[in-house]
Amino acid sequence: MRNPHRFDFKFFTVHQSRSAMKVCTDSSAFGAFADIHNARTILDIGTGTGLLSLMLAQKAEHEVHIDAIDIDEETLCDAKQNIMATPWGHSITLHHADILNWNHEAVYDMIICNPPFHVRSTIPHLPKEAMAFHAELALPFKELVHAIKKKSHESTYTWILLPPKEMEEFIDHAYHAGFYVQQSICFRDTMQHPIIRRMCAFSLMQLIDAAEECHIAYREYVGGPHTEEFSKRLSPFYLFL
Repeated sequence: MRNPHRFDFKFFTVHQSRSAMKVCTDSSAFGAFADIHNARTILDIGTGTGLLSLMLAQKAEHEVHIDAIDIDEETLCDAKQNIMATPWGHSITLHHADILNWNHEAVYDMIICNPPFHVRSTIPHLPKEAMAFHAELALPFKELVHAIKKKSHESTYTWILLPPKEMEEFIDHAYHAGFYVQQSICFRDTMQHPIIRRMCAFSLMQLIDAAEECHIAYREYVGGPHTEEFSKRLSPFYLFL
């Protein structure tokens, strides 16, 4: 029986007993499909267990420095344990802070964030879960967009993962702040299922043509094998791919 408090990848283990946000297929796909380009400085907003920072550090073919920030101190204990047990511990710096009022003057080549996305819905009783899942409590989209802009230069790529409806709302806020969608990837359980998550890359550069969009299915059919594209992207990370 799988231990819910840890998730073993090929080259690192994620301990997650103190984090409300556990490892899942969506977050793993996000880290695997986010293109690091030539980024040498990366900001991971709401790092949680440190999963995305570790995946990006593993993918980097050049030296990178990652600042990973989270508002929850207990969650950062998981992240510290996970990061320090890997070869990339020297590349990742953890920060206990709120991105909305973080006094850190650096700008970054790449920003990645899987923000809370439940809006105008029932708030969980547990404060940790409320902060992790509800945008209006932790990271309202409009405020998050402006925080991201402060940490961006002209060529910064910011990757965001959200359900499709919430992504449309985020895109609207981003557009009014001067951001443009550069790339869009839609995830489905199978190609016969509706879109469950959408990840978009934003930057301040305006595109001449429409942004590239592709659709990725996790599995060939319900209960079936992973698709070729999913397996290709996740095989450097997942134990059994």
